[in-house]
Amino acid sequence: MMAENLINLSSESDSDDEFDELILLYSLSKEKKTWKSNFMKKRQSHGEFNLSSEFSDKQFLNYFRLDRNQFNEVLNLIRDTIYSFGCNAQKPIDPEEKLAVFLR
Repeated sequence: MMAENLINLSSESDSDDEFDELILLYSLSKEKKTWKSNFMKKRQSHGEFNLSSEFSDKQFLNYFRLDRNQFNEVLNLIRDTIYSFGCNAQKPIDPEEKLAVFLR
């Protein structure tokens, strides 16, 4: 009999539990989310494009199939077309990096 007093099996108790669970799920969904993964946070310092600035001319040519002068010529031709304006949430990818990704 004591066990019956401790456990309330009424439908009202079940709905309260469901309501509490819904409130918890809702509050968790409203927590501030960041758009960047840890990898993206390190892109400016550890990204492959940034490391390519340390390539020798031969390595640059082998990596992008263009020498540095050709790379810059192509970049100057398409820079305005591939430039992106930023927003408050994130800094856009630079045209140089976009071209490097495309060539890779």
